[in-house]
Amino acid sequence: MPRTGLPSGSGTWLDTDVPVTGGGPGYGALIESLRDLLDGFAAASPDEETVRALTDAFAAWSERLESHRVGERQQVFGRRRDLHGRGQVMSPKFAAEEFDERSVKGTVTFGRYFLGGNGAVHGGAIPLLFDEVMGRLSNTAGRSQSRTAFLHTDFRSVTPVGVPLSVRAWFESEEGRKRFIRAEIRDGDTLCAESHGLFLALLPGQP
Repeated sequence: MPRTGLPSGSGTWLDTDVPVTGGGPGYGALIESLRDLLDGFAAASPDEETVRALTDAFAAWSERLESHRVGERQQVFGRRRDLHGRGQVMSPKFAAEEFDERSVKGTVTFGRYFLGGNGAVHGGAIPLLFDEVMGRLSNTAGRSQSRTAFLHTDFRSVTPVGVPLSVRAWFESEEGRKRFIRAEIRDGDTLCAESHGLFLALLPGQP
């Protein structure tokens, strides 16, 4: 399952030769800074002065960004195929390391932003990661875009925060428009969670 198993531009996991059309070359660094901010904020117990300063700073940046608001199809967030995680922070950053037309393997580290409690990842963040990875796999290798029809997740053991975890997803079968995909998260040899889902290829013109 080589990392170069798919030609760039065919819906691969990191299309480094895709022209950068939004956010410029520094957008990736911005997204990483935003991830660090969210993790730092989640881990902090700020004093009142810091709370006021952050509130003012966030309000100022929200006002500045309002002038850059665009329609859904023009937004940069979640659409940069040259960046891990498509340049978004809604789900934890999955870094693909090995992939081909039917499977992908990589790593993820859930930061403090995704903490549920007692060192464990929030239960809702795990299906979110599965949907991100499995949905992306469903659309690779020149396949048409698809949508999630169902996603079932089984929690097998605690998924720890702040630990590099291995993630694997693979096609179970394809039947017409139906794409059945499975995935798992492991902490070393420990199975943390596993999932199976159905993704349906969109019909022409279907949103």
